[in-house]
Amino acid sequence: MDSSASVAPAGQTVSSADPTVADSATADPYLSSRPVSAKSIGHTSYVLKVRLENGLAAVFKPRSSAPLGDRRYKGEIAAYRLGRALGLTNLPVAIPGAFPASAIRRALSTPDAIDEFDRKATIERDGSLRGALMPWIEHYETLALESGEARARWELWLTDARAEVPEKDRPLARAISTMIAFDYVTANWDRWSGGNVARDTATGTVLFVDNDGAFYDAPPQASLSRQLALLRKITRFSRSFVGALRALDTVGLAEVMGHDLRGEPLLADHILRDVDARRRAVLEVVDAQIARAGESATLAFE
Repeated sequence: MDSSASVAPAGQTVSSADPTVADSATADPYLSSRPVSAKSIGHTSYVLKVRLENGLAAVFKPRSSAPLGDRRYKGEIAAYRLGRALGLTNLPVAIPGAFPASAIRRALSTPDAIDEFDRKATIERDGSLRGALMPWIEHYETLALESGEARARWELWLTDARAEVPEKDRPLARAISTMIAFDYVTANWDRWSGGNVARDTATGTVLFVDNDGAFYDAPPQASLSRQLALLRKITRFSRSFVGALRALDTVGLAEVMGHDLRGEPLLADHILRDVDARRRAVLEVVDAQIARAGESATLAFE
């Protein structure tokens, strides 16, 4: 294995600012340059900020011994692929990538960082370290939407059909409504734990970040119940997002998710069936709201 990053043929890379799909892995500068520096930036999971030889920076979430670290990186990739299939540009680019473990270890600058790497990195038999590779977003700002006045505002917009959404706030309201539905489909239990919603200040785009809590095999049922309870309170949805959800099925999901670096399905069949069941549950919620309030009032966002 050489010292550059690699990606499965199914992986597509899109810039956070300019969603242009690369023609091939070799055309992508994030996949054809070696790491020259690396720094641990994770909290509950093992995450590295990697600077590449060509000057670009990326987030790398490798397989690790952290809790569920052997699979959390797949949540990022699967969420990105599903988001693109549903027409969403809010999901940070996340593609399956791999570096030689020795190159990452050499790129770490402190003994503590090297010790953490030795304890947490799950290295393949061929000496590679695989995971999710995400281009670094330079103009990144965390949105505090979990509690307080901010949450009270968006909950009013989305749960009270009589509330008026100010025109300037409609993009944010639409993004939160879609995020709540998307998170239930993906079973992402970790959205509201703090710092998992952000904005790209260069474009104003609300970003659904940190999706490594999604697509678990047997997701936390208590979390799913809370998500569904919140979803059932929502009165306003995105017409285009709901339409994309309706067009997807189990076969389409398998095609969307594709394969990992080894050519194996990214997600197991039973996980895809659970995703599809939650997709149908979201549509049942939407259809029930349409029956109560009408289509135009329910599909209130573009």
